Amino acid sequence: MYNLYYKGLSTDVHELDKIIRFFKENNVSLTPVFENYATLPITSIKKLNVALQDKFKNANPMGQKTNLICHSMGCNLGVLTTIKTPKVKKLILISPQFGNYTEKELEKQKEEKEISTFYRPYGEQKTKTTNDKIKSLIIFNKTQHLAKVAIEKVNIPTLIIYSKDDSFIPKEYLQDLSARKDNITLKTVDTKMNNPLRHNASRTKTLKIIKNYIR
Repeated sequence: MYNLYYKGLSTDVHELDKIIRFFKENNVSLTPVFENYATLPITSIKKLNVALQDKFKNANPMGQKTNLICHSMGCNLGVLTTIKTPKVKKLILISPQFGNYTEKELEKQKEEKEISTFYRPYGEQKTKTTNDKIKSLIIFNKTQHLAKVAIEKVNIPTLIIYSKDDSFIPKEYLQDLSARKDNITLKTVDTKMNNPLRHNASRTKTLKIIKNYIR
């Protein structure tokens, strides 16, 4: 089965390559769709949807049925892609950040942001603010609400994975979403990393969950 990967916002080319190689070493082909989100249009939702469909078609030139494996910001774009094409067979969302946060979750996020060494989804302490990053953050913020609306229209099998101790995931919202929609399966891994594929102790388990779901 053909598998496409929509990376997280702060995932750089080096980390993306490590993820692709890790999947390949475990006999799962994975084709990245984006290296940089800053090139996507931010002035029009219609233009953004057209650009997403163009990217999807370029990464899947034979028009095969494909699985979409997405992380963080990539989850927003993966959901928006899925509702516009019949070519997605299964959707895997790792650490999606669309949805409503509870007051308790927001308070926890505030505490985590005060820890300078904590690795957040946007990688603030790792990279300087650049024009590309600002544009990507604008796209992220714009697509959060769109993805929350769009996920209600997704009826294909959808797997959501998040880390148990990740403070930046709207856990109660995702649990409610899973309870309401029969097509959604929820799985957790025991780490606090926003991308469990980065963490040596959790990436093997995360990949095993994905492989079992897409086989």
